Amino acid sequence: MTKYFSPFFTFFLLLIVPLFAISTISCGKNDDGSGENVRSPFAQFGKATVFLYEMKPVGENPTKLTVRYIGETTFNGKTVEHYQGTYLVSAGTKTVDVYGQSDSSKGFVEVAGFSVTYPSGSGKTDYVVTFDKPVFLEEASIPIGVEQTLTVSGSVKIGNNDPVKGNGEIRFTKTAEDATVETDFGVVSGVHVFEGEGRLDDMGGTGLWDIILGKTVRLEAWYHPTFGVLEVVAPDLGLGAKLLGENDCGNPQGSDYNTIQKIGVVSKGTPEFILSSYDCSGEFDADKMRHAKMYLELRWADESKAKTQDLPQVEVLFGTVWGYFPFQLVQSPVSIFHPEENKEGFAYWYAYVDEAAKNEPGENGILYQIKVTFPDYMTSPVRVTARIHYPIYRP
Repeated sequence: MTKYFSPFFTFFLLLIVPLFAISTISCGKNDDGSGENVRSPFAQFGKATVFLYEMKPVGENPTKLTVRYIGETTFNGKTVEHYQGTYLVSAGTKTVDVYGQSDSSKGFVEVAGFSVTYPSGSGKTDYVVTFDKPVFLEEASIPIGVEQTLTVSGSVKIGNNDPVKGNGEIRFTKTAEDATVETDFGVVSGVHVFEGEGRLDDMGGTGLWDIILGKTVRLEAWYHPTFGVLEVVAPDLGLGAKLLGENDCGNPQGSDYNTIQKIGVVSKGTPEFILSSYDCSGEFDADKMRHAKMYLELRWADESKAKTQDLPQVEVLFGTVWGYFPFQLVQSPVSIFHPEENKEGFAYWYAYVDEAAKNEPGENGILYQIKVTFPDYMTSPVRVTARIHYPIYRP
């Protein structure tokens, strides 16, 4: 079929996907100190997840987009959840804030609107879009092969000007739920594929999005129930975003234990991967007197190379502020973090550490970390997945 969408809704889709997870989340994490969850599938994205994308805005060079949950706020007179995307443009940092609400008992999310804030000196004016009726989606209930239609209308307030009306229509179809696709962190299975078209018919003469006004624009989107949006593209406009990695800091403010996890790729362009308790909490608050459980998986990102028995010669460190723990990489034909891949014939390498740092010099209060470094002589990227279940130290 022909595949269409609008870049207005590309932003919309990309930034509301974290809202999906609230109604479907199954984190697989606990804080009872057992650490049994360390060797379990990668936990589904949720409010603690921070997404990192490579994004190609219209008329700009590729840049990095970060998407995160901020907290609750008030939008259009109602208490809503606030999600934020930030990325660099030529004039500085541009921010897109998305406001919505979820209902886990009903399994859907509502999006009430969003705002765009330009960097100072860009010459552009900030604006807020408020939908007349909140738009809701329930990804898991969308059937394969049945076209869906969303009619969207609302108002746009640019700077201090009076709001003006705008409207558009989206038609999209879920074409697959178990696709295997090539992504920046390797071949991923169990992917949901969406294809659609959309038109933005009126923006009240504001000049916003004139490049697409009244036109039908294509979009393709790939969504994974664990990772979220893997990629969205609007090829007619050269607009798109693809997932580079994500991390979840759990609850660093907990009283006893915390579980953190991360997935990403090490390569020539991104030679270092670090999962650290300090990066999550901003404090040296890990307890050196009690054991931390740390688990690492390596896999070649390239599909053909991932089916070989070649060990990725990356540099691996399990450590603290000053010290390190011994480990051994063991090959496995199956993935514990990503069981949906186990039919693909890939080879994985694991290391597991269950240690404390009682001999660490100084007072208690340290960090536990897993670090993977891509050496200069390597050329093929390596996907890295890691999890740390660590004890929290409270003086």
